[in-house]
Amino acid sequence: MLLIDRIGYGTWKFPPYAFYVFNVQQGLGTWFGESHPLYHVVVSMPVLFTTMLPFVIHGVWLAGRGTHITREPVYVAVGAIAMFSLVGHMEYRFLYPLLPIGFMYAAVSIHTLTSKPVAGQSKRSPWSVRRIVAFLLVTNIVPALYLNTVHQRGVVDVMSYLRHGTQNGSVTDIGFLMPCHSTPFYSHLHANIPMWFLSCEPPLLASGLDTHYWEAGEFEQRPNEFVHAMFANTSTGTHREKPSHLVLYDSMVVRVQKTLNEVGYFEDARFFNTHFNGDERRRGDVVVYRYNDHLVQSSV
Repeated sequence: MLLIDRIGYGTWKFPPYAFYVFNVQQGLGTWFGESHPLYHVVVSMPVLFTTMLPFVIHGVWLAGRGTHITREPVYVAVGAIAMFSLVGHMEYRFLYPLLPIGFMYAAVSIHTLTSKPVAGQSKRSPWSVRRIVAFLLVTNIVPALYLNTVHQRGVVDVMSYLRHGTQNGSVTDIGFLMPCHSTPFYSHLHANIPMWFLSCEPPLLASGLDTHYWEAGEFEQRPNEFVHAMFANTSTGTHREKPSHLVLYDSMVVRVQKTLNEVGYFEDARFFNTHFNGDERRRGDVVVYRYNDHLVQSSV
């Protein structure tokens, strides 16, 4: 692995140490948002295991008693959770590798709860495999259907709309005035046209946290000034040619709609995205604005 990293980076690197320096020592991961130290315990675990979590906990408890299953995987999981909790920025997806371990302990729990009573025990267990499976299916399939077909579907639907536009020639280039990584990109568009999104790369050194410039942050703080400066006929670094279409969240539309109209953009389509979102920047529909110079001239 060290040799492969040497070939890839062009110099000797040890990625685990680089991860520690960037995320723990310098804390640059917080550039993407700072999480509570117990985030993985109170958020990640319930999100990952949902209604299976009680069975996971019971299985771990059985392992702690030294029966039914070994405890070594518990040590691995706890160590991973503790390590990732040292990082200021946390997301539940970071713990995806722990899912097989949790499922294993859940299986032990279910097997124990549904086992036939041993000799000398007359009381039959109220649990049954069918009941537990039915419970897990109902409590997971219903949310899964909603989360996969309704929740945040607008960021995908808008790409389908734009893809059809590239096929008929109405969409020639696209700009995304949204928080970084809000939508798919070329993987859903399948068209070789110019596209851009607001920059959001973190600084490389902790000393640059307070002064580092990023377009997504500037747009969030001063959206109207940012749009005027971006499309002004200047040679500044932020200048861009006007694309045929712009995409943004409805939560930003209420702040920047007048300015978009002034520079030639008018609403073309909108797509439902979420009923709820913890990030205020991503709330509401996904809205498409189309450049129309004729409407600008007629309104002057």
